[in-house]
Amino acid sequence: MSDYKHRMSLAVPQALMPQANQLALIVGVSEHDDKTFTSANWQDKDGNLYAVCSTVIKPVVLSLADVSLADSPLQTKGADLSLAQQALDKVVRYKQGDKVSSDTIMCAIDFEPLQVFSDMGLMTTNNELVEI
Repeated sequence: MSDYKHRMSLAVPQALMPQANQLALIVGVSEHDDKTFTSANWQDKDGNLYAVCSTVIKPVVLSLADVSLADSPLQTKGADLSLAQQALDKVVRYKQGDKVSSDTIMCAIDFEPLQVFSDMGLMTTNNELVEI
């Protein structure tokens, strides 16, 4: 039985990519998770750019919503804790019908990734579906 119980899909505004990468380094399993968000190749109706990611996660990641990173059970693994906390403070949990915003990180739990990105109001910058 896998420890990975949920699927998390994220839409990160281009301006928040450095912060989100530091958070990914903390919650991820690889020393290279700080390179999770490298291309902002999705956009909203206003042309704001976003990087997206969808991955399976352990339940402990969901516990971050209730604590600061300094108090979390996760190791910081050399991450910039201040930047990571900035990202965590911008995370909004997606509910059906929510749309992306250029000043928040939209986080959907247990949704089909391509469908939820579309429902959030995102499309690829070349208007083609891509595999996540």
